[in-house]
Amino acid sequence: MKGISLSLLLIFSVSFIVAQPNYSLKTYKVQKGKKTRFYAREAKGLMKRGEYNNAVLNAAMALKTAEKKSHFSNAQERLNETYQPSLEGSLTRIERLNQSTATFAGDQTVTNVAELIRIYTTIGDIQQILASIPRKSFNPAKKRDAGFSYEPVDYSKELEATRTKFEESKKEAAVMHYAKGRELENSEEKVELKQAAKHFRWANQYVPDYRDAMERYNGIKIVATTRMGVNKFDMSVSTRYGDVAARLTDELLSSLSTKAKTLEFFEVIDRDQLDKVIKEQKLSLSGLMDESTTAEIGELKGVDVILVGNVTENIVDRQESGPSEKSYTKNVVLRKEKYTDEDGKEKTREIKGDVKATAKIFTKSAEATVGCTFKVIDVQTGQVLESGSTTGTDTWTFRWIGSFTGDKRALPVIPREERKYPGFSKMTNSASKEASAKVFKSLTSYISTVGN
Repeated sequence: MKGISLSLLLIFSVSFIVAQPNYSLKTYKVQKGKKTRFYAREAKGLMKRGEYNNAVLNAAMALKTAEKKSHFSNAQERLNETYQPSLEGSLTRIERLNQSTATFAGDQTVTNVAELIRIYTTIGDIQQILASIPRKSFNPAKKRDAGFSYEPVDYSKELEATRTKFEESKKEAAVMHYAKGRELENSEEKVELKQAAKHFRWANQYVPDYRDAMERYNGIKIVATTRMGVNKFDMSVSTRYGDVAARLTDELLSSLSTKAKTLEFFEVIDRDQLDKVIKEQKLSLSGLMDESTTAEIGELKGVDVILVGNVTENIVDRQESGPSEKSYTKNVVLRKEKYTDEDGKEKTREIKGDVKATAKIFTKSAEATVGCTFKVIDVQTGQVLESGSTTGTDTWTFRWIGSFTGDKRALPVIPREERKYPGFSKMTNSASKEASAKVFKSLTSYISTVGN
C-alpha cells in the first residue's frame, strides 16, 4: 500500500511545478499474445513497485491464459495478492480526487479529473478481463490453494459522469486562461507578453478553436519574441588561413538557428537578412566591439538584440623535434623445433627469446588557435546583455621512426615514414568550430530565458 500512497502524493503535487495543460488520459494496457509465465512475472514485478492496478491486469491475463495446474495456482496467488489492494487503493484515490474536484480550482482540477477517468477506466479493464475468464479457472488448482473469488464492480456510470465533468473543467480552464491572457496582453514587458501568449495557447489547448485565443496568441507572439541578429564577426588580426571570422559566424548561426526551432519566443535573423535590414535603414554596425563605443543602433528595426564579435587570435603553430634515440626489447618467437612427446608422437614447439632494437624517433606537432570576444547588445538601449571571450583549439601530433638498428621485430607499431602537416585551413576550421561551440554554450542560458 506504500506504493499507492506515494503515487497519490505525486498526483496532487506534480502539476504545481509543471506547466499546464498537464494531464493524460492514457492508461496502462497489458500486452497481448504473451504466455502465462510472462504475465505472472510482470504481475510480480509490478506488485513489488506498488503498481497494483497494473499487476492485477497481468495476473488476470496469467489466469486467462493458464493451461497447467502450476500456472493456475501461481496466477490465482498473484490475484489474491493484488486484487483487493488494487481496488481499495483505487477507491481511496477516487474519494480524494472527488473531494479535490468538487469545485473548479484551476489547472489542477482538470489534471485530477483526468486522473479519475484513468482510474475508472483501469477498473473497467480489470473487470472486463476477469469477466472473460471461465468460472472454473477460479477454483483451487491444488488442494492447498485458496482459489480466487471476487465481487464484480461496475463504475461505468461514474466514468461517463466524470467524462462530462472533464469536458466542463476544460472549458472552465479555457475561460480562466483566456481571461489571464487578456489581463496581460497590453503589457510593454516581454516577460508578461510571453505569459499572455502562453495563456491564450493553453486556452486553445483545453478547448480547440476557443474564441479568438489563437489569433491573439499569434499576434502577441510576434511582439513577445526576441529576434537576434547575427552580425559577421570582425577580424582584429591578420590571417593567411582564409576567412576565419565568416566560418566562425556561420557555425554559430547554424547552432543558434537550430536552437531557435525548439524555443517558442526566440528567432534568429541570419547574416543576409541582417545585411539587408542594415542597408535599407542605412545604418552602420562598425565599432560595436569597442568597449569605449556606445552602441547607437536604436533605429535598427525588426531586430531586438544583435550578436557581434571579434576574432582576436588566429594562429597555427608548427613544431618538429628529434631525433630522440630509444631502445626497445620484445619477447618473440625465435624459431620452431620438432620434438617427440611421451607417446612417441612428433610435434612442433616455439622457442621464444628477447630481441632488441634501437630507433631514432622524430615528432611533429601542430596547434591551431582561434580566439574571439563577443557580446549581445539590446538594440533599443545599447545595453550589453551578454558578453565573454573564448578560445578554440585543434591539435595534431605525429611520431615516426627515421632509422633503426637491431631486430625490427622489437620495434613498436609506429610509422616508418614522415607525414605532412595537416593544412592550415583544416586546422583553423576545427579550431573555429570549437570556439563557436563555446560561444553558443555561453549564450544558451540567455537564449533559453528569453525564448521560453
